[in-house]
Amino acid sequence: MNDKNIFTIGIIGLGNMGGALLGGMVNSDFIDSDEISIFDVDNEKVKKYTQLYGVKPLKSIKEIIKNSKYILLAVKPQNINEIISVLKENIDGKKIILSIIAGLPTSFFEKNIGKISIIRIMPNTPALYKKGIAAISSGKYANEDDVDFSMKLMKSVGQAVFIEEKYQNIATAVSGSGPAYFFLFCKYIIDFAVEQGLDYETATKMTVFTMMGAGEVLTKSLASIDELIKSVASPGGTTEKALNKFKNSNLKEIYFEALNAAFARSVELESDILKNKF
Repeated sequence: MNDKNIFTIGIIGLGNMGGALLGGMVNSDFIDSDEISIFDVDNEKVKKYTQLYGVKPLKSIKEIIKNSKYILLAVKPQNINEIISVLKENIDGKKIILSIIAGLPTSFFEKNIGKISIIRIMPNTPALYKKGIAAISSGKYANEDDVDFSMKLMKSVGQAVFIEEKYQNIATAVSGSGPAYFFLFCKYIIDFAVEQGLDYETATKMTVFTMMGAGEVLTKSLASIDELIKSVASPGGTTEKALNKFKNSNLKEIYFEALNAAFARSVELESDILKNKF
């Protein structure tokens, strides 16, 4: 850490994703809580996370910037214009911005601040339990050390992949929003089981552990996804009946439409920010 920086990471914004990343960082061995500073306009959130994790609350965005080497921006896209001027006035070339703001390109910071090192990250909420997946891209002025730190940071709360920035809106639709898709699918399976008479607790346990088990198989098996599907679906059996119903109901088209809607919204957010509509 630079001697002038009291903290390694300063987090601005403690919403769902900012809070999940904070919890994941503290629960990992990658960084100590006394190396993390936090700020949010919601004082209750600041109190909550200070008590939970023993991190240092600071009084303003300016203090976060001045006293932290890496500045993690976890604010909503529509709030960026409220803090960009503070960033411009207080940041220097030795600071690195880590932005998890959906739809916000690195070029936005470079245009509004200058030759600043910026890393764009699309994480997801399972980071809280060190099971997240983050897509990482770098701006024009970021160096290998900045990328390496970002990869190690995200791997401390799960997994990370490095992608070209032009694919970040796809990452938002797939992995950023992805956990909610699986939660919803599980909810429907649980609802069905309960309607058939199974108690909610048992139905939930069966469904959740089935999903987790399937994830393990996908991670560790050398077979393709199609091969894995066939290994469960015996000809003429129950699984085949369900899969045929999914197919006949155009489930693939429904999925594609949903993912396209999420992707389009991410592109729209980026366009709105660049056109200064917020």
